[in-house]
Amino acid sequence: MFKKLSLERTECYGTCPIYQVEVTPDGMVYWNGEGHVSFMGETTFRISEKKVQQLAALLESFNYRVFTYKEGGPFITDQPHCITRVEYEDGFVKEVDHYLGNKDQKETHLTDSLTSLEKFEKRVERIIGTKRYVEQTLYIYHIRSDHAAYIVVAPNQKEAVNMTEADEHCKVIKIGKETTGSLFPYVVMKSDKSYDTVE
Repeated sequence: MFKKLSLERTECYGTCPIYQVEVTPDGMVYWNGEGHVSFMGETTFRISEKKVQQLAALLESFNYRVFTYKEGGPFITDQPHCITRVEYEDGFVKEVDHYLGNKDQKETHLTDSLTSLEKFEKRVERIIGTKRYVEQTLYIYHIRSDHAAYIVVAPNQKEAVNMTEADEHCKVIKIGKETTGSLFPYVVMKSDKSYDTVE
């Protein structure tokens, strides 16, 4: 079993997500978002014991402890790093600094290939559940009260209403999914009249 498992994604010359996440065996997750993510700053959340066991099993099946990182052949410049680090209960510490611009020289299905490493990293993130902190799904809401109407982009109806001056008796219609790639909720428009433009 691991004592600590961490994953970090670094900056690039663009809008790559920049964050660190760390997990302990009791299921506590420590998040720190630094740039181009939906949740900026530090927070904590908890994952289930089942997910902790899934992470431990993944480390075992991938043979992370003995994995050897090989930089590969031709590479692309200006790409981010994905750095994974595991502290084991026996005191052994393993870190893999994966530059995402490196490309495989060997067959990609091999367990020690860079392609396999990237799949491992993404699997770690899926188990932990980082997606909602990196890039939350946003929806478009039409909110009507007695005195105003709003178009709001938010992750859920409650947050959408909280972003307006509408009361709890307002009418809310979920129009669809936000598709511009925005990371944060925002108010698209406000009208001083409650027009019935959406039924």
